Amino acid sequence: MAPTGPTKMSAVREWLFSKKSRGMALGLDRVTVALEALNRPDRDMDCIHVAGSNGKGSACAQLVMGLVRAGYRVGFFSSPHLVDIEERVRVDGKSISSDDFDRALQEIKDLNVDLTFFEITYLVSLVACRDAGASIMVLETGLGGRLDATRSADVVGCLVTSVSLEHTEILGDTIEKVAKEKAAIWRHGVPMLIRDPGSPRVRNAMRDEAISARFYTPEKSTFMDEAADLAEHLCAMIGYSFIRRPIQWPGRMQLIKGNPSILLESAHNPSGMQRAIPEIERLLPEKWSLLFGTSPQKDIEEFIEPLIGMVLRKPPVDIITTEPQRGRYPGVKNPIAGLRHIKDPIEGLESLKENCDFILVTGSLYLCGNILSYLEIGADIV
Repeated sequence: MAPTGPTKMSAVREWLFSKKSRGMALGLDRVTVALEALNRPDRDMDCIHVAGSNGKGSACAQLVMGLVRAGYRVGFFSSPHLVDIEERVRVDGKSISSDDFDRALQEIKDLNVDLTFFEITYLVSLVACRDAGASIMVLETGLGGRLDATRSADVVGCLVTSVSLEHTEILGDTIEKVAKEKAAIWRHGVPMLIRDPGSPRVRNAMRDEAISARFYTPEKSTFMDEAADLAEHLCAMIGYSFIRRPIQWPGRMQLIKGNPSILLESAHNPSGMQRAIPEIERLLPEKWSLLFGTSPQKDIEEFIEPLIGMVLRKPPVDIITTEPQRGRYPGVKNPIAGLRHIKDPIEGLESLKENCDFILVTGSLYLCGNILSYLEIGADIV
């Protein structure tokens, strides 16, 4: 998403956002050159690297807050952002200031290294969190693992939260190939935890890349509790203290109480939607409505199938489809044929408010960000 702050963008931010037109370019060469020129800020902190098809953001958030409560100062890089770009760089769960972001950004620009938007924001996070005195840095992988920019950091621990068939044009056309790409965040001699995929073939594929990794199955619970299990287990492997309590990770099962109440759930791929629906369904009152929007999906029918099943079991008062704004790709027009479609998410939300007690907003992280921005609710981890 473009910035929602001052209307006049600074020159250094204009440079950053001009890089969006370059698109994605996987590989470690460019970012490693930049890291060396910056005197390796990653080596001034204990970095933890997290990958996964689903749940990596939730596990990162649990890691951050569990470590903060234990007394550590913790930096965090994540993507994409919901409302403001500063959310990609957090210290102790809170976004850094615009000034701190721009200061680090200028340092990256002055390197004169040809970098992508994602690579730049990753480097900003390392510089800004080091300068803020972070002793631990949690890094969320952008896509895959092996060739993601975050793979360039030296780390003290690695975590893979889940594997499903995604981004097949980049990561491979089988679950085993995707699993190998994610497991390739492994570094020799570094503790690594992998959520057990439940398949011997997938497990063996991951072992090919991460021979010393430990496989673990968290106790069955909500996905946030399971993320906390993974985070706590990894910290024990590394040797960190960890204090576990419930957290709110913006856009993930985020309940905003009101009249009506609004639940934001950013499930954005088939496996994520399948996982979220049982938890959502338990929260639905009799009078609820649905606002659904999504970015392009490889198989939209597979993506919406769990949602449609819930709608048939617990019919809502109303359903509106919409188009997430300011995302990497344009929102899908009329994602569910035959339903009322309102392009603007805010107009769609307001149209649902009168006749229900509860509105579910789901299908896209960017859509959840649109609603948070409209409601003027911050995106700090609490």
